[in-house]
Amino acid sequence: MEPGRPQFIKKDDDKKTVEALAIAGVTQRLIAQIVKISEPTLRKHFREELDTSKARANAVISQALFKNAKDGNVAAQIFWLKTQAGWRETNYHELTGKDGDKLFDEPKQLIEIRKVFDEIDFTKPKNITGSSELVQESKTETDNTERWLEYLVDISW
Repeated sequence: MEPGRPQFIKKDDDKKTVEALAIAGVTQRLIAQIVKISEPTLRKHFREELDTSKARANAVISQALFKNAKDGNVAAQIFWLKTQAGWRETNYHELTGKDGDKLFDEPKQLIEIRKVFDEIDFTKPKNITGSSELVQESKTETDNTERWLEYLVDISW
């Protein structure tokens, strides 16, 4: 009796299993575990199935899709044209003014900007916030700075 493992004997069921798993995109490592062989043994005995199963399955599906497209299936036709003929859908919205004119050409933009500026009275300053909110007391500002520095020291890496 020879030492080591017994030699692997390839069965039709194993071939079908490897083929189906390869088509589904299962990794070789997992396929080997499912068939209960090592990865090198898997590659040695099932090289053709690993290399060609997915391509053969894609060919069968492509033929069925093509037949459906030829037989008038609009969804199949659209899918085929998008994936094989480079067709694509685009969403393009063009904004136009009255009677298809440009919405704003340069002179119209300048007129609109001028109107906005003419409505603004630049002679009076406008405070959005009260004066007490604009300037902090120096002591409060110093306290905030010290707290900020302490925070930075705490998080320094």
